[in-house]
Amino acid sequence: MAEYTTIEMIQAIDQTPPVRSFLQKTFFPGDETHVTEKVEFDVRKGKRIMAPFVSPRKGGKVITRQGFQTNQFTTPKIAPERVLTVDDITKRTLGENVYSQRTPAEREDELLAKDFTDLEESIDRRKEWMCRQVLYEGKLDVVDEDEGVDVQVDFGFTNIYVLGADEVWSLATVDPLKTLRPIRKKIIKDTGRAPDMMLFASDAIEDFMDNPFVIKAMDVLNMKNVVIEPRVVDPALTFYGRIAELDMDIYTYDEWFLNDDGEEEALIPPGTVLMGHSTGEGQIEYGLVTQMEDKKFQSYEGRLVPKVWADEKDEVKKVRLTSRPLPRPFDVESWAVIYVNKNAAGN
Repeated sequence: MAEYTTIEMIQAIDQTPPVRSFLQKTFFPGDETHVTEKVEFDVRKGKRIMAPFVSPRKGGKVITRQGFQTNQFTTPKIAPERVLTVDDITKRTLGENVYSQRTPAEREDELLAKDFTDLEESIDRRKEWMCRQVLYEGKLDVVDEDEGVDVQVDFGFTNIYVLGADEVWSLATVDPLKTLRPIRKKIIKDTGRAPDMMLFASDAIEDFMDNPFVIKAMDVLNMKNVVIEPRVVDPALTFYGRIAELDMDIYTYDEWFLNDDGEEEALIPPGTVLMGHSTGEGQIEYGLVTQMEDKKFQSYEGRLVPKVWADEKDEVKKVRLTSRPLPRPFDVESWAVIYVNKNAAGN
């Protein structure tokens, strides 16, 4: 493999389109890199102050500036590695012709390129999980039992609604729209922005579509308050329709991941509906990455920082991709999570 500097490898990775997942792409579409491991940002909750009336004979009246809170968080470190051995580059790879004449050097280049791709995708999956935790819980637990790391990043999110046993959408006596209207109005009141999309868990969309009040709203001629016209956007994402009264599009996102216990888990928590903005709720902050190179510490500002080094004693080459991402919301009042059926927390 040709020898490249870390900066050259960072530039090559930055030119490669990332494997962006739906939660990150939709709700945390932007990003910003920093020159420190810790990031600071201001949270402002503005009030609707009207300009005061002033006598024609006076110059003006002072209005106070709105306060804000500064938060400082240490960005979590993600650093998956791969090992390349002599056996990896001297034996035929998967799918390679039995009579292939490729050299070990050519196999090394191919395997290292694939390793970087695999490592980047694994980081993207972790970022998608991080976005999920911030969106549905408002906090992020960073745990590494082997290293004794147990830190919680808490953004103070409180817009979580758990419906009571007599309020769940599977009941024929409950109108889901009566649940959604006040929550939408609260978001508008608190932020001045109207949410325009809802992300349903698979079981929640079934309860919604089978609900008699929703069926009636779909059947009312000429009004078209609720329109259900499912359309597959990609294998995991489905557009279901629209609620005209709320100016809201409806989606489901059927994706899974292996959690830290090795168990398969739905990315969207069962029984939930997330109400938010298709234009995003925040962005990804990337902290500074510092690593040892040529027996010196080097620091890099970027989304992904690669490292390739050789262990001559054990005759292996290692490749690592490091990232310090932190999804952060601009305003924790701008979206809401509703638990709508018997699978909901607390039911």
